[in-house]
Amino acid sequence: MTTQHVPVLIAGGGITGLSAALFLLQQGIRPLLVERHRGTSIHPRSRGFDIRTMELFRELGVSEALREAGKALGPAWGVLRADTLAAALKDVQPRKDGAITYPSQLKGLESLAVLTPETGARCTQDLAEPVLRAAAEEQRADLRFYTEMISFSQDDQGVTAVLQDRETGNRTTVTADYLIAADGAGSRVRQQLQLPVTGPGVLAHFLNVNFEADMAELVRNREFSLCIIDTPGLTGFVSAINNSDRWVYQLRYYPDRGEQAEDYPDERLITMLHAALGMPALPIRILSVLPWEMTVRVTDTMQSGRIFLAGDAAHVMTPYGGKGANTGIQDAQNLAWKIAAVIKKQAAPSLLHSYTAERQPIGLFNAMRSATLADEDGILKDKEIMLRQPGGLLKTLKEDEPDKEAAQNIRTLIGIPDYQYPVTVPAECPPLPADKVFYGLPGTRVPHLWLDEARTVSTLDIPKGRFTLFVHGDAGPWQAALDKYDIFVQVFPLLSHTMPAWEEATGAAPGDALLVRPDGFVAWRGKVAAAAELPLTALLS
Repeated sequence: MTTQHVPVLIAGGGITGLSAALFLLQQGIRPLLVERHRGTSIHPRSRGFDIRTMELFRELGVSEALREAGKALGPAWGVLRADTLAAALKDVQPRKDGAITYPSQLKGLESLAVLTPETGARCTQDLAEPVLRAAAEEQRADLRFYTEMISFSQDDQGVTAVLQDRETGNRTTVTADYLIAADGAGSRVRQQLQLPVTGPGVLAHFLNVNFEADMAELVRNREFSLCIIDTPGLTGFVSAINNSDRWVYQLRYYPDRGEQAEDYPDERLITMLHAALGMPALPIRILSVLPWEMTVRVTDTMQSGRIFLAGDAAHVMTPYGGKGANTGIQDAQNLAWKIAAVIKKQAAPSLLHSYTAERQPIGLFNAMRSATLADEDGILKDKEIMLRQPGGLLKTLKEDEPDKEAAQNIRTLIGIPDYQYPVTVPAECPPLPADKVFYGLPGTRVPHLWLDEARTVSTLDIPKGRFTLFVHGDAGPWQAALDKYDIFVQVFPLLSHTMPAWEEATGAAPGDALLVRPDGFVAWRGKVAAAAELPLTALLS
């Protein structure tokens, strides 16, 4: 048995684990990631990334690769409901102007365009994970697939884990400063730690039936995201994967009635698919079948000593709302810069306590909201279906739309980061007019503002994992104040042509500065008179 030390050990090589590796690499920390399977996911489970996630992938330089990988799914928008898929499509008139894509839904909607440089993207998990893996390997991350963490323990000095190569049986003892558990909904790490959880638990049982059938011509210009099948005995929904020959049917089954996954061999499933699709002669090939539980469960804490939970290991939710993978990716980004700051001795270990304080409420909100979208059979409720019809998103988000609650729900759905972390502000921030909504408040994501006439560089593109001080006016006094710290903070003076828009968005006055954390969230704002008292050390304790 060999022994080695790494700064961070990541258990789990799915979307969350691979994202954690990339965010740590961005901070100059080379992690060791272990995944018990031979490769990345073969199941197209999660199917898209929201706006906030695409903002993060934009700064990692992988957003366009993910968009390209998932472009075949791009037109899949809207939810249908009928006794069969054929019956549902019969009532859908082909779109004369071609497919509706996710970005085109938001085209021209200024209320969103002023908030973000990105749009969401469609990309299934089996296509997204190889992109993230390749990016991590290109940066020399230590990724060990078909390797299992068979035990772990921790003390005040670090974490000790025993890894086993599932091919050779060879074992390695690894010590790490920290362990990130990104090992999924059935997290063994969470189970061993016996962390308390909140939520209704298991809502329903499904078989994820990944199948091949050529329906390209049938759905052309009538593409859809989900089609709910109402036929008794066939309760479930069809999900588009590539709008051509790959699809998934989520079939509801009932273990409480004595049913098991083994009761559904391929022959029976093909017969059921013919009935659900309403196409008895359609050639069908089953690619894979994965039993899963639609569950809502959230840990009360995401930290146990030197061990941190991220993604499904911390918060399991229904697929409705599309927040499962997105919440995990955003967990990883929040955690990575904090662990890196502590490892580099730039921050006190107490900074890591803010991970639970900031991310657990987000995971809890997303998970509980996803539960409210499911009916008693675990199927998306009719009210939500109305909001997800093609064109419904744009209509609901119009500024003159009277249903403000629905508009807010849609903003949450597509990932506009309008939440505020409970950051501790070490010094009083300057007061702002009470009659106006400003962005750039401590705890909120730094406002988006185009910095060039070509609209290619956003303020969100500047931090890239670093502390950044956005200065309105002369940066000299602020740079002098930063010189007394060992921590690198890049100073970004705003150019004169951007200042009016910056003032309008943030309420900043000449001489003011916004200190932005490496994750793009505002840590502090102050006037030039307070430059000498910039509370950087306090923000990292």
